[in-house]
Amino acid sequence: MAIDYIDNMPQDEDDASDASSDVTELEANDFPDHFSERDGRLFHSHGTLPYPLPVDAHEQGRLNNLHNILRDTVGFNYVGPVAEVLNGGMQKRVLDLGTGTGSWPMDMARSFPHVKIYGVDIVPIATRQPEPNVQFEIHDITQRFRWKDGAMDYIHARNIDLAVTNYPALLEEVARLLRPGGLFFSGEIGRSIDFAHNFPSDLAHQAPRARQFYDVVNHLLTLRHLNLIADRIPRFVLNSQQFTVPIIQTFHIPIGGWHPDSVMKRAGKKYLAALKVFAENLSPMLRETGMTQHDIDVLVVGFIQDIENVDGLVGVYHTVWARKL
Repeated sequence: MAIDYIDNMPQDEDDASDASSDVTELEANDFPDHFSERDGRLFHSHGTLPYPLPVDAHEQGRLNNLHNILRDTVGFNYVGPVAEVLNGGMQKRVLDLGTGTGSWPMDMARSFPHVKIYGVDIVPIATRQPEPNVQFEIHDITQRFRWKDGAMDYIHARNIDLAVTNYPALLEEVARLLRPGGLFFSGEIGRSIDFAHNFPSDLAHQAPRARQFYDVVNHLLTLRHLNLIADRIPRFVLNSQQFTVPIIQTFHIPIGGWHPDSVMKRAGKKYLAALKVFAENLSPMLRETGMTQHDIDVLVVGFIQDIENVDGLVGVYHTVWARKL
C-alpha cells in the first residue's frame, strides 16, 4: 500500500492514480512502525527487502552529501532532455524511485514549479515540509505502483542498486508508467573505485586495501542477490524493447582533494567523507555475515587509509537515459 505521509496535495487532483483509495496519510505515531533498531542503528522494518544500510541520521547525512556531489559532478540535477519533456501545457508528472531524504525532488520542484513530483521510498525519511508540488509516499519500488498506465512523463532512478534484485522487472513497470515519449533516467555509482586518466592504473598495487574492501562487500551483497548492475543497465533497457536506444554517459567523481578544478576538488572532498560513512555504515551487515569485529575494523580502516592517501582515485557514475517508445 502506498502511504501519503505528506498531506500537501488534494487527493482529487491525483487523477493519474488507479488506486487512490490506497493512499492514506501517515500519522505521527505510525512512523516508528517503519523502522527497526539493531546495534544502536535504525534500519527499515520491511524484513524481506534486501537494502542493507541503516536509514538513521548518520546515513541520511551521507545521502544528502551524495546528492550535492552528483549535482556538482554532472553540473545539473539531471542528464538528458528533461526540460523538453517537462515543459508544455499539460500537467507533467515526475516519479523519483528510492527518493531517500528527498533532496532531488525538492531541487527539481524549485526548477520546475509547474510539475507534480512524487518521491517514493520504503521509509519516511524525506522532509515533512516539502515544496507545494512535491509529494512523498511509502512504497516498495519492486512492487506495482498505484498509477495508471502512461501516468508519468519522467521517471528518475538514482542509486537504487542496493534496493533492487531484478532490474529488468523494474523496467517493465517503468515502461508501463511512462507515457509514449516519456523519459527514463538511471544513475548508479559503480561499487568499485578506479584511477583517473594520467594516474597509475594498478589498484592491486596502489590501493590494495580499497580493492579488497569492495571485493568483500560485493561478494556479500551478491549473496543477497544485489548484483553489480551499474554498467549493465543500458543492456537491460535495450533488451526490454520498450525504449529508444539508450544514451550512455559516465562521469568520474574524484576521491579526495587532488583534483585541480575547484568545483571537483570540493566534490572530491565530500565524496571522500561520504565513502568513509558508507564503509562504516556497512559494518552491521558485515557482522551479520559472521565477520569478527576485528576483521571488520581491519577491512574498513584499510579502505579508509587507502582512499585518504592515494591520489587519483575516482568513483565512476554511470548514467543512461532513454525515451519510452
